[in-house]
Amino acid sequence: MNVKAKLVALEVLSLLALSLVFIVTSILLSENQLNDRMAETLRVAVEGFSGNTNYLKDANEDIDITVFEGDTRTESSIEGAVGTKASEKIIDLVLNKKQEYFDTNVPVNGVPYYGYYLPTDTGMLFAGKPRSDVTQFLRKFVVVLLGVGCVAYIVCVIVSVIISSSIAKRIRKAAGQVDLLAHGDLSGEIPETNSKSKDEVDIILHAVAHLHTELKKIISNITEQSVKLNSSNIEFSDHFSSIAKSVGFINSSVEGIAAGSVSQAQETTSASQQVDDMADVIDNNSNSITELNNAVSKMRELSRVADSTLGDLITINETTSSNIETVFTQTNATNDSAEKIQTAVQFIQNITEQTNLLSLNASIEAARAGEAGKGFAVVAEEIRKLAEDSAKSASEIDQAVHELMDNSTISVRTMDAVSKDADSEKEKLGHTQESFQKLKSEIDTVYAVSKNIFEQTRRLENQKDTIHGAIQQLASISEENAASMQDTSSNMQALSSSIEECQEQTKNLSELSDVLQHHANRFKL
Repeated sequence: MNVKAKLVALEVLSLLALSLVFIVTSILLSENQLNDRMAETLRVAVEGFSGNTNYLKDANEDIDITVFEGDTRTESSIEGAVGTKASEKIIDLVLNKKQEYFDTNVPVNGVPYYGYYLPTDTGMLFAGKPRSDVTQFLRKFVVVLLGVGCVAYIVCVIVSVIISSSIAKRIRKAAGQVDLLAHGDLSGEIPETNSKSKDEVDIILHAVAHLHTELKKIISNITEQSVKLNSSNIEFSDHFSSIAKSVGFINSSVEGIAAGSVSQAQETTSASQQVDDMADVIDNNSNSITELNNAVSKMRELSRVADSTLGDLITINETTSSNIETVFTQTNATNDSAEKIQTAVQFIQNITEQTNLLSLNASIEAARAGEAGKGFAVVAEEIRKLAEDSAKSASEIDQAVHELMDNSTISVRTMDAVSKDADSEKEKLGHTQESFQKLKSEIDTVYAVSKNIFEQTRRLENQKDTIHGAIQQLASISEENAASMQDTSSNMQALSSSIEECQEQTKNLSELSDVLQHHANRFKL
């Protein structure tokens, strides 16, 4: 299966699944909404009943009205329904529990109805619409929805086929360019591509075009270098001939250099010993400076930690002061609220006294009324008890409010003292932080000086190592030069034979250059 077919199959299956989900969801939602609308319509029909069960039939509305006396239908626009009884479920919910009830499947004389029941003083009212009418409407809606879904699906499939064809066409274009590169044809024009596009196919086309350009540059460069390599081989052959002549003259000069190398080796050995003594002194100083630098670094780090800790303590102190002020304010607010509660309690006590007087007067009036006033006397006695309970509760609240005000006053005094201590602590922390800042400044100065000395010592140590290494190397070279000079003469003879071999290799290199150029010519530029 090619890419186009795979893309079309993937998109068609995805669209089919999406369409099925959309259609099923729409049908379910539409059915639920239709049930809600039907319930509302039937409820309005029941509430609009004014004594004529056929008033909706007369208005060409296919809605039936039924009147129940108790659980029996006494009037109904449904033929043959008068005299029949409601089901046990309807009787329990509507007649007994006085609840409105809606159902999508209410059988009346064997015909299913959408029904709505409304309880009345003597029974209940029923409004119903045949379920077949609603089902027929729902079927029409489903058919229309399926038709629209099919049309939309076909349109989407056509669009997906067009898009897939475009993608497959661009992929085939990229494959054709790669095939030309595989056959060595670099003479074609490079297609223009958008390097900033985020389309994967455009990225592939751009990569192929970039490969075409770079490969063309590489092959052109190989061709040019092959020509240059061939010409260089000819020059090398001429130079090797000249070098062979010069080797004979060098051989005679080497013997004179060997005598000077022996004297140089002796002087270099003496200088090396003096540099070793100087290196020991520098090593001792370097170790001391390193220990001093480590100690100053630790002091600087400890100072930084102490300064950070003081900063945290000051922040905590400020937060504590803020919290103390908040508690102080809340305590005063609590005190004010307690005074308001005390005023309200006094008001309740006054009401309680007046209620008690009213209860007493009511009892007196009930006694005057004789037998007819006994019920009123009981009420007056309950009012009197309620007034006594209210007076007792008001007294307890007043006592609790006095205790709250006393405790609040003590809290205010305590918060005031704590606030002063916090201010004093904040001032002392500030002085301590200033002292640590000065100490940190001095430590930073010492650290900078120590670091500078450490760096200078490191530089001196590096120079010492360099000089020591150079002296040792020079001594070693001087000792080796004397021995090497003796071997140089024999090596010069070996060099002559090597040069002759290089001339032979140059010929082989020329042959390899010809082969490389032959392979490069396979590509058509």
